[in-house]
Amino acid sequence: MMNNIYLQFRPKPSVKLPPSLIPSTIDHLPQSVLKKSPINQVDHYQKPIKNGNSHHHHHTTVSLNNTIIEKSNWSLGLRNSKGKYLTSETFGCKINATGTSLKRKQIWIIIYNYQNDCVYLQSPLNHYLSTDKYGHLKCDSNEINDDCHFQLEYNRNGQWAFKSLTYGMYFGGDNDQLHCFSKTPEWWSPHLAVHPQINLKHVLRKSYAKLDDDEIHVDEVIPWGSDAILAVEYLNDHYCIRSSNGFYIHKDGKLTTKQTDETLFTIELYKGYLTFKDCDQCYLTAIGPLGILMTRNKIAGKDEQFLLEESKLQICLVAPNGKLVSTKQGIDLSANQYERDHSSIFQLEYDDENFHGYHIRTYDNKYWKIEGLTVQATADKRSVETSFQIESSGHGHITFQASNGKFIVPHATGHMRVVNDQISSNDAYFLIKFINRPFCVFKCDFGHIGYRNKQSRILECNKSLFTLFTLEEPDDRTHSEGIVYLKGSDGLYWEILNDLSISVNGCEPSKFALELCSTHSRVVIKAPNGMYLRAEQNGSIQATCHSSRQATQWEF
Repeated sequence: MMNNIYLQFRPKPSVKLPPSLIPSTIDHLPQSVLKKSPINQVDHYQKPIKNGNSHHHHHTTVSLNNTIIEKSNWSLGLRNSKGKYLTSETFGCKINATGTSLKRKQIWIIIYNYQNDCVYLQSPLNHYLSTDKYGHLKCDSNEINDDCHFQLEYNRNGQWAFKSLTYGMYFGGDNDQLHCFSKTPEWWSPHLAVHPQINLKHVLRKSYAKLDDDEIHVDEVIPWGSDAILAVEYLNDHYCIRSSNGFYIHKDGKLTTKQTDETLFTIELYKGYLTFKDCDQCYLTAIGPLGILMTRNKIAGKDEQFLLEESKLQICLVAPNGKLVSTKQGIDLSANQYERDHSSIFQLEYDDENFHGYHIRTYDNKYWKIEGLTVQATADKRSVETSFQIESSGHGHITFQASNGKFIVPHATGHMRVVNDQISSNDAYFLIKFINRPFCVFKCDFGHIGYRNKQSRILECNKSLFTLFTLEEPDDRTHSEGIVYLKGSDGLYWEILNDLSISVNGCEPSKFALELCSTHSRVVIKAPNGMYLRAEQNGSIQATCHSSRQATQWEF
């Protein structure tokens, strides 16, 4: 009987990705992609930037001479004309342009100030870049003054220049010889410091992009399910946008398996929001009643403004009776259906500021909430009653503990009850299925998981560019054990080697498992040998941890 239940709940076939989902480097790209038009030092224009409201840039305030100033922040790296990143050294608060990849010391914050219509550059040490009248730079103070004010300018290639508003000179230089006394712009390429899996929101339409057959339509009020996830990929000072099936978004609105000039975009900030500009200097927008994503105008306006928002984990839950937990019956949570629909998909939102727990959102924008002995989807905002502790019990199962200390257990009718102080049976365990991760990007504190080099199939964890992997669910009874298969773009699977490292060279799938962590919506990865993956700063990954508590937690 149980086998029949899981056959009815069998997931859709995994998405087949096009070839070469491994992010290319400058050496891999065809010459047509690498081609750049020459930069004319006077062929640039100025644009003020103002606030947007996105997960990836933040609205805060700062005090300057006892005056509260509104500001907005964007985290990114800045790469100069020689391909080196602006770097902040811990010792002596020195700055240079020597970084070869985007790591912690290369992530800066661009802060826009409304009152003065200017930007500040804040280092990873929270110090502000400043210049004097001689062009000498400092970055050792937490205080903002007039010497920290810069005007942001752009050229036709989407590169950025920073001009001192006080002295009229441009910030530039190389290695440890940085200065601010150039009379002509010195260009920096922006590299967004965001997790590549995002939801793309059109500001004017207040809608999200989603995959619809062979196009991207901007008509999703709430980004729900795998179709709403996109990947933003940084390639040689340009960006590609990929849909949930791994295809590239073409400037004419179609999807393509090949990376060309027409799938490359540069980014600019227009009035606080992100814009994407194609090879013909036209900006990405949403056109028509369906909101087809394509480029059209050569001048950015409200129709060209976008937000990048974090794609939060969305899950389905299989109760011990083999049925899906949903709100299809009304506001009460119950496990009474086999078919997966929007009512059976839930979004996990971890709160580490107020309640230190997970808040679980439904498709109609309500949160789970404890109401007496039941769980209902009725809350409009977060509170103590909407906070739950989630613990992984292995084999793909989790438990939910409410703020009153009691665990969620399904009643015989399928309705969710909060009655048990302790877990006394398997009734409190729910099988978790990750819904909006048709492809995976794994990131730890040292970087992304990717291939060791062009020739090697061994995985390492200190890569600045991400690699996409397909997440497959088996069709047999291991589906009920939380088993997943991880596959590379060439159809080969993750496997464990004799030295306990991980390679993508398996012709047959190996049984890995993803276990949700109790905090921050991260996962640990369990290998076929029963051990968990551990990452080291030198990039090595090995399945050596007996306990999930010592294992590396991965952004996912």
